[in-house]
Amino acid sequence: MKKLIWVLFALSIFSCGVAFSEDLAIKRAEEYQSKIPVSLVKRITLPKGYHEGLFFDDRFIWVSNGEGKNTWLIDPATGSIASEITSPGSFTEGIVASGDGTFWVTDWLDKKLYRTTLENGKMIIKHAIDLAPAHPAGLVWTGRRLFVVTWTRGLGTKFHLLEFDEKGNLLGKIRIKRIHEPAHLGWDGKHLWITSWYNQLVYKIDTDKFKILGSFKSPAPDTTGITWDGRYFWVTGTHADLYQLEVGRSD
Repeated sequence: MKKLIWVLFALSIFSCGVAFSEDLAIKRAEEYQSKIPVSLVKRITLPKGYHEGLFFDDRFIWVSNGEGKNTWLIDPATGSIASEITSPGSFTEGIVASGDGTFWVTDWLDKKLYRTTLENGKMIIKHAIDLAPAHPAGLVWTGRRLFVVTWTRGLGTKFHLLEFDEKGNLLGKIRIKRIHEPAHLGWDGKHLWITSWYNQLVYKIDTDKFKILGSFKSPAPDTTGITWDGRYFWVTGTHADLYQLEVGRSD
């Protein structure tokens, strides 16, 4: 098969000067051996649901639920549901604030990326970006860019990481390789973290070379959502609870 034509973009990733092209791929580094130490800090029992993406808003942890269910705002101190939000679409994968009062939402079944506002406990769609035939899953806002994981099914599912600017313009995409069924994204201010639904691992990504620096085993079966609260990571799984984790260095 002919290789895909290089599509170079003027903007760099995280100011690292690396062009964002589909010819690049997140894959296992040759020297990849690192197992990142991790310890459990707290476990919060969640009600039954189809738990997907997580988002920390400096006070609450948002737990997105697929299958048309509401998004819960969990108080991390008490573990209780402080409030619920009605999501748009039919199968919400993730919600993240964009920093300007709006929220980005991915919907698996609608195959769309929505820009929304929160009004009276409901997400109101202001703009929709069609990602078909791909199904969007996890997303994260870095303060400068929005990243979204997509699955394109066919003869072998293809996984991509898409980059958008603050207005929702697509800047580029790369293949995700060597991560089985990548689900959701976390951002700690420096590194990208990708959960694997398939093998219950969370991968730390070098955003200069787009290679795996290491991984840790998640305590959540069928790991989906991940978010960073400034000190700890929080993860969940499709039908799992919410876990607060202290994650060590990979070097």
